[in-house]
Amino acid sequence: MKTLSAAALAAAALLCAASAARADCESDMLQLEDAMKTPDQTPAVKAAYDDAAKKSASAMRKDDDDTCHKVIGDALAKAGKTLR
Repeated sequence: MKTLSAAALAAAALLCAASAARADCESDMLQLEDAMKTPDQTPAVKAAYDDAAKKSASAMRKDDDDTCHKVIGDALAKAGKTLR
């Protein structure tokens, strides 16, 4: 009986961790918005931010947090930044 309880707890912990790790598109978009306000951006970084803004808005409408997170993370990486 104890192994069943331990297995159930392990499964519950795994599900909670997966839910907590899930990307949150809204907070990612706020970070992108802050990054876009940075002065002296190179044209390549500005283009990456603009592209990410369009793609993340589309992903948000589709409730696709993972794509939103990836697109914004990639754009920030081009500027040497990371998602918080």
